[in-house]
Amino acid sequence: MPRELSRKELFSGLFDFLREARQEVSRPATLPPERLLRPPGALFPDPQYLAACTGCEKCVPACQQEAIFMAHADPASEKRVAVIVPERKPCYLCTELPCIAACPDGALRSLGNPRQVRMGVAQVDPRICRPFRGEACDLCLRFCPLPDEAIRFINGRPIVVHEICTGCGMCEAACPERPRAIKVVPERELIPGVRLPKVLPGGLRVG
Repeated sequence: MPRELSRKELFSGLFDFLREARQEVSRPATLPPERLLRPPGALFPDPQYLAACTGCEKCVPACQQEAIFMAHADPASEKRVAVIVPERKPCYLCTELPCIAACPDGALRSLGNPRQVRMGVAQVDPRICRPFRGEACDLCLRFCPLPDEAIRFINGRPIVVHEICTGCGMCEAACPERPRAIKVVPERELIPGVRLPKVLPGGLRVG
């Protein structure tokens, strides 16, 4: 049986998470465009969001956690749109979702509550994840805003419930592995309806 995380290991993980969150705020995005998440409430399918977002940046200061920033929609475009990169800083699913209220262009649609946010789905890579190697770690569960709902531990291993996961990226930001063992796949990269990633860890494409 894998051992439980000690208090020292837990607090060390929490400290590393907070420290990296502060450091990453000032760094530019290093992920390719297909890994960039759209903010809460972004219109879907993705072309609707790209067409509606004017790049006004009003959602950026509205985000109290400084998780939203501007990036090019794609390498061939000069247009910049609002995005979120969990490994830089995750979405904290603010209760009032002020980023949506700040959008004057309708690119971010109104949602009833944060549970309805659908930015993507977290995907666990069993080749990297510690519990799959028989080692203790449950930081993804501890940081998940919907613990035992969006992420559940079954037989000591993290399982993502696709129907519930908001794609906030708290689990990705908290993961102690480098590269991270859990990453959010943007909604536009999921199979519609079932919300399963089109590409599995290792590059295997579904369908």
